[in-house]
Amino acid sequence: MDRRHLRWMIPAAGGVLAVVVSIVLVAQDSGNAACAAPPPAAREPVVENARAGSASYYSTNRNGMCNLGAPSSDGYAAIGPAEWAGGAACGSYLAVTGPNGRTTMVQVVDQCPSCPAGKIDLSKAAFARIGDVSAGIIKITYGAVRDPELPGPLKVRARGGTGYSSLSVVLDNHGNRLSTVELQTPAGWTPLKHNTDNTWTGPSGLTGPIALRVTDTSGHQVTLPGVALGSSAFQQTGTFMYSPAPVSPSPSPSPSPSDPASPSAATSPIGAAATGTPPAC
Repeated sequence: MDRRHLRWMIPAAGGVLAVVVSIVLVAQDSGNAACAAPPPAAREPVVENARAGSASYYSTNRNGMCNLGAPSSDGYAAIGPAEWAGGAACGSYLAVTGPNGRTTMVQVVDQCPSCPAGKIDLSKAAFARIGDVSAGIIKITYGAVRDPELPGPLKVRARGGTGYSSLSVVLDNHGNRLSTVELQTPAGWTPLKHNTDNTWTGPSGLTGPIALRVTDTSGHQVTLPGVALGSSAFQQTGTFMYSPAPVSPSPSPSPSPSDPASPSAATSPIGAAATGTPPAC
């Protein structure tokens, strides 16, 4: 028997009235236990330190100075050295509003060495969403996005670390700026050093796999066990840095687990359930 409970929040005078409606659906038992995790709570993204500036555009399919590989979407940006902050801005997101009043979200993937403070380079597609491409340069307002919607679970690349080669780690899909990345050792958690090319470096002589603890500037923290060493490609984990839920105007019932359109739970040999990760059935 399949029992599902739907909850709606209905505005009422002086507050919000929670009304619970229980709907009992009886279905033939197919022998498989169906389970759908409740959707994560909706979040409202916050734009911090919004300021006026200007933007031009460029296009690239190369690995930028953040070492995140070729951009995985058409929403990316390069920023000047002052805002680059020694690579600290790598992988974070900006909300950029243009002359047409529209706002687009872009990920920081590169540095623009010639850009003064307040000037950024947008991907051509992102530029076109908020302004006229023929203008070349447009006036904008922009700011860092706290807890942006995540494109997926954390990705990690871990090179070296064995023999005499120093460990070099790059992370993606973390949303906010990272504050620390730590390596688990027999003596405890050891901080890795962050470099201007967005690599986190550590000791050599390791035997993999390794465990990493990742903390961002908003206080979210997750642990990634089972990270393989020596791979030049990003390893996909099943761990989100925080709840990946987008902004949602109203609650809606969870899709049926038998619905072919319903996304399946992320699986990976790396990582474990963390804060914000939908629970396993």
